[in-house]
Amino acid sequence: MKQPGQKATGRRPLVVAFDVNETLFDLASLANVFNTFELPPHALPWWFATVLRDGMALTAAGDSAVFAELADVALEEVATSCGRPLAENAPEVLLKAFGELPAHPDVRPALAMLGSVGVRALALTNGNSRTTAALLERAGVRNLVADDLSADEVGHWKPRSEPYRHAADRAGVPPDAVALVAAHPWDVHGAIRAGLIGGWANRTGRPFPSVFAEPHVQGDSLVAVVEALLALPER
Repeated sequence: MKQPGQKATGRRPLVVAFDVNETLFDLASLANVFNTFELPPHALPWWFATVLRDGMALTAAGDSAVFAELADVALEEVATSCGRPLAENAPEVLLKAFGELPAHPDVRPALAMLGSVGVRALALTNGNSRTTAALLERAGVRNLVADDLSADEVGHWKPRSEPYRHAADRAGVPPDAVALVAAHPWDVHGAIRAGLIGGWANRTGRPFPSVFAEPHVQGDSLVAVVEALLALPER
């Protein structure tokens, strides 16, 4: 297994699994919701980081995590820290908006590129698979994704190995035939540690953190990452 900072090598995948939140769908539209809650601009990334923190903490302890519950708790924590009382229906308003996130512009062409060469695409989320299916349908790309999977199905969030291996099992291929594409370095690291190919979509322009295992491929868009995955040596 490659150690953090070492050059990763891999073969062209048979299946590509995409992280959902921030990788396929843009959370920036939630800023309007946080504005209606009279919370500052930094409350949105603070909230999402808190959701991830608590979900990963539960996972590290061997417990399960439910995205909707964590979203509610995180919203209350952020609002309280900002000294802003929330309306009783605030969690419902936020989750409704979450179910209406727009897809990033590079989603359709990246998925279409995979379909054109017979490589299956999956969605793999720490959230709810029904929400993912609805988002894909709303974005008009549901027909380009063979399956939508949730960490709920194995009881532990990414970056534990179970969700990544579950994706490989569902696809009917070995882990090293699956690539995980994500905008989050920790997600790419978890996939590589589980034996998958790691593809990093650098949506921030920041360097990949040296504490994590280096991705097999990376690019500044999903299209660039998919192109790099398809250019890997044939297996």
